[in-house]
Amino acid sequence: MRHIAVLDEGTTSTRAVLIGEDGSIVTEQQEKVSVFTPSAAKVEQDAKEIIERSIKVLKGILDCATEKHLDVDCIAVTNQRTNTTIMDRATGDPVAPTIGWQDGRCQERVDQLGPEWGSKVFGTTNVNLAAASVALHAEWFLNSDPELRRRAEAGELILGVADTVVLKALTGEHLTSTSNASATGSNDFRAETQWWGEWLDFLGVPVSMYPEIRYDDAGFGVTKGDVLGYELPIAAVMADQQAALFGHAAFQPGTGKCTHGTGSFVDFNIGERVLETSVGLDNRIAWRIGSGKANCMEGGTWVSGSAIEWLIDDMKMLKAAKDVDAVCRSVTPSGLIVVPVLAGFASPYWDGTARGTAFGLSRHTSEADFVEATVTGVAHTVVDLLTAIMNQTGTLAASLAVDGGLARSDYLQQMTADLLGVPVERTANAGYVTAVGTAWIAGLARGIYASPEEAAASRSIEARFEPQMSDAERQSRRDAWQDAVQRSLKWHDRLEKA
Repeated sequence: MRHIAVLDEGTTSTRAVLIGEDGSIVTEQQEKVSVFTPSAAKVEQDAKEIIERSIKVLKGILDCATEKHLDVDCIAVTNQRTNTTIMDRATGDPVAPTIGWQDGRCQERVDQLGPEWGSKVFGTTNVNLAAASVALHAEWFLNSDPELRRRAEAGELILGVADTVVLKALTGEHLTSTSNASATGSNDFRAETQWWGEWLDFLGVPVSMYPEIRYDDAGFGVTKGDVLGYELPIAAVMADQQAALFGHAAFQPGTGKCTHGTGSFVDFNIGERVLETSVGLDNRIAWRIGSGKANCMEGGTWVSGSAIEWLIDDMKMLKAAKDVDAVCRSVTPSGLIVVPVLAGFASPYWDGTARGTAFGLSRHTSEADFVEATVTGVAHTVVDLLTAIMNQTGTLAASLAVDGGLARSDYLQQMTADLLGVPVERTANAGYVTAVGTAWIAGLARGIYASPEEAAASRSIEARFEPQMSDAERQSRRDAWQDAVQRSLKWHDRLEKA
């Protein structure tokens, strides 16, 4: 049996997974990745750490495969998106910190450019102008350091996001994939493999810094033996959210998923449609592969899994993530509403000045009440996203597939189904959907699978959550939530004006 080694480079960890052609998870290795918050608006990572730990875990599973005499056919890469650094073109060494996708330092620039460029940016890139824009990150770097600008204009520096950073380290090539490029806010959506020169020229970012764009299964070089210890082809590179959509076998328009990681991201297959307008949502390339093309509508919230970490590490209201369901079930919902916006709202509101709020506190409110209301708040944000997607695409979802770490919470999935009025399905091996989807695409490219459907034959549903809440209660809860959200918007601006 042939195997595919998948490097899954995430926000808080980097993981390598060895996947058999039958979909089995043979082995994995994982390392934590540091996230730094030097100020309230800044979220940074260390690209050198990402490189070192990615190589370590990938080499670890390949050594394991060698010891077991397993046939590893190729490597595939899936990764977090829009975290940006600058690298030396010749060596690939990072010469700046990595600006994380949750970072808000460019929000003021978004507000400045919005009136003139907002609709133009969406019209070309099909991505909303936001603080997570790689182009704005690049502009910030070059404007903040004259030496970086001098070297960039001299052609000595290149731009790196998670996939390009690890590809440069593993192969020496400066490449990215269509699924990743479409997330940057720099890509001409309709041209697919071209960067939007007019936008980059306006920002003063040399287009020569950007990597070559290839289809997601086009091949991305061969790993260097002196770096990894193995020379293997990298057959596919996929942005994590689009990879998860593929991993749920959402091959047809009208199918969608929600990935619960650090944040929660809802992606909805819309076929080859390109939406000319959007209110608060992004239209991304889902995949461009030999077996077909698909686009997707996407909405994301920056806080879901990180809300649980906040309850554990900062609020001290929860001992461990595994206790979420037991704590939530220990209380009767009290009417408390927590809007878990710890880093501003992403889609569909796009308000970097929003802050987390709680309504309905009383002397009887307990820590367990607060935990339950926070988890329910996460469910509301997911419902907001899918509702906006369905309204804008004119398509009703028959169900919502879920994956990621927080997908293990039965309470969250049941609450999502209740507030959405649509069944929620948790796939088996929910923590591996992103890696599996990327492996399927690599396997298709390498001839391991004849079709996406053959690749997905091993997929199964672990649990299905049917809506149980009455229509009246659902509407009442949703109305109260929307009222709370409106009071949370522009919260930071209100404080500054006070």
